[in-house]
Amino acid sequence: MSICSEHDFELEYVAQVVESHNVKKILVQLPEGFKQCFNYIVEKLREYLSREVEVVLSLNPSYGPCLVDEYSAEELKTDLIIHFGHTEYPFYNPSVKTLFIPVEFVNIDLEKIMSILTNLCSQDKKLCLLSSSQHIKLCNRLTSLSSKCRIVYKGVVYGCTKAGTEECDVLVVVGGGRFLCISQYLMYLRKSSSTILCLDPYSYTLWNPKEDVEKILRIRIWKMYNSLNRRRWLIISGFYGQAREKLVNTLVEELKRKNFEVAIAKVLKIDRETLINISNSFDVVVIASCPYLAFDFQDLDIPILTIGEAFAVLNNDIDRYRYPW
Repeated sequence: MSICSEHDFELEYVAQVVESHNVKKILVQLPEGFKQCFNYIVEKLREYLSREVEVVLSLNPSYGPCLVDEYSAEELKTDLIIHFGHTEYPFYNPSVKTLFIPVEFVNIDLEKIMSILTNLCSQDKKLCLLSSSQHIKLCNRLTSLSSKCRIVYKGVVYGCTKAGTEECDVLVVVGGGRFLCISQYLMYLRKSSSTILCLDPYSYTLWNPKEDVEKILRIRIWKMYNSLNRRRWLIISGFYGQAREKLVNTLVEELKRKNFEVAIAKVLKIDRETLINISNSFDVVVIASCPYLAFDFQDLDIPILTIGEAFAVLNNDIDRYRYPW
């Protein structure tokens, strides 16, 4: 099976929305891994539609629901954005009409997943699940399958959001890749007594992120230490749900209060070459848009910090790590 047929794009439902709202022109947004499914989506969608609808693909970044391509939709005068791969972002409402489709992974062996969770269960434990958008239905099904412990689904999380996990003995983050689970571990660092584990439903592997986090923290603390008393700061702010104006303004005020030089940049997508080119002009770069990017560029000589790390440096409190803000 192809990656496209292994996921549910809910195209019959999408067609119903398009028909009922008399949509004539659509902008489709897909995360990087799903962009290859554009033709598949268009062909299947036309099978459900009773009339011709123009469909345009956005190639702008779609790393999360914080990046809805409003500019392209307005430029193209589309009636609807269909944003595949994510649910709504809690801190951002797009100005353009947007339909979010989570794209559930359907080629799943439920017994394998349940077997992994059963090994974590006991009658006196509360096992909580968090997931990426692709595993909402899976997690809801899992809550009713175990008789050995109480399984509760706490909802979808992203690399900069979390859910209430009070009274959870074990917290399992269900999703592919590593960053989602690592980010949850960082957010609950010293704030929760729960055991945090990662379950990859594509490879059916359960792993503990503790060792990864310890390595990351050593690097992050070193980056913060190297930022102490540096004078020239650049804050890179994003667009749409990654603008974070209040946080940026608060950080700017604090830097100015300490008589540091501070500049602000706006960017939709930051790349390595740009950071290297500007590194001679600044001592510290703070990426306000997405905290993951600070980790992604951690090999650069210039310290690249998250907003939370920047505040820790300014407060001289780098040993008490705060993520993401």
